[in-house]
Amino acid sequence: MNGEWLPAPRRSGDREGAVPVDDAHTAIGAYALHALADDERAMFLAHCAECPACSQESDELAATAARLGSALRTGVPAGLKERVLNDIAGVRQEAPGRFTAGLARWRARARRPGAC
Repeated sequence: MNGEWLPAPRRSGDREGAVPVDDAHTAIGAYALHALADDERAMFLAHCAECPACSQESDELAATAARLGSALRTGVPAGLKERVLNDIAGVRQEAPGRFTAGLARWRARARRPGAC
């Protein structure tokens, strides 16, 4: 398409959060998330009737969005925090690298009176 499938871009105050869309291919995600205005949706659907690639991609994105929306939130297993804290208590911290040690010396010198 030539980019004229949608009406003139909306001004920022026309619809909160609206993003002007001038090409049907860039509206696929917005369509899949039900974020198009009615006129934009109608024009996008008309485009999809002629563009199998956009039709398929919008169907796939809508299905993915639906699966994400129905995902279950799981709780943290009981005792996980305690197990992690117990496990890391026995992990020895690595010695600072050469750069870190040099940086510490530089900071110590910079704090001395008259250093600047």
